Amino acid sequence: MRRSDSPCQVMMSVGKRNFKKAVDRNRIKRLMREAWRLNKPELYKTIPASNKQLFIILIYTGKTILTFKETQQKIKDVSARLSSVIAE
Repeated sequence: MRRSDSPCQVMMSVGKRNFKKAVDRNRIKRLMREAWRLNKPELYKTIPASNKQLFIILIYTGKTILTFKETQQKIKDVSARLSSVIAE
């Protein structure tokens, strides 16, 4: 596998089972990407300067579309959990 310059690569997925319309799936992914963009610097601080790289897959399993504030809070929670695991 080829190394990337970024210490972390993220993939986001929204299932077609819960959201039949592509418009809804794309909106959720857009909200997730923006929330990730705003909160990733906190996670990047905890990634050691070693030769490690993270690959993260975020899968949206909800049945309703969350607001941006709710989405951002969920991303913060995931980021905090990842930070605590990396720090160990």
